[in-house]
Amino acid sequence: MPQVADVAGLGRLVALDLSDNPIGDDGLAALATSPHLGRLRWLGLANCGIGPAGVEALAASRNLPALRYVELWGNPVEVVAKGVGQDIDGKPISVELPPLGRELDERYGPLPWLDIQWGWRLLGVARWDEV
Repeated sequence: MPQVADVAGLGRLVALDLSDNPIGDDGLAALATSPHLGRLRWLGLANCGIGPAGVEALAASRNLPALRYVELWGNPVEVVAKGVGQDIDGKPISVELPPLGRELDERYGPLPWLDIQWGWRLLGVARWDEV
């Protein structure tokens, strides 16, 4: 990943899907230090072996100012907002950040990819902005 992170062509990307690759925490930390990902808005990291150290490196990075969504399912870590409970229509009763997500939010400030309101939008809940 350090070699990939140094590729200047990354500066053209707004989305990057690295899902199903054995990136791990060290690989994500290397990627988060890349000076070429300033336009990246969407990052797919499903099934990449990402743990708490990797998402902390991502949250601490100031090289990804446009990042809005990080797909992390299938990894041994939970940080992004998720629906809790279910109403009669099958929609979540609330959206919450897991404990590590709350810690990262407190430590590094609000990050769009950890945002509760964004979680409502991803779940397709109507009128999420009134919650």
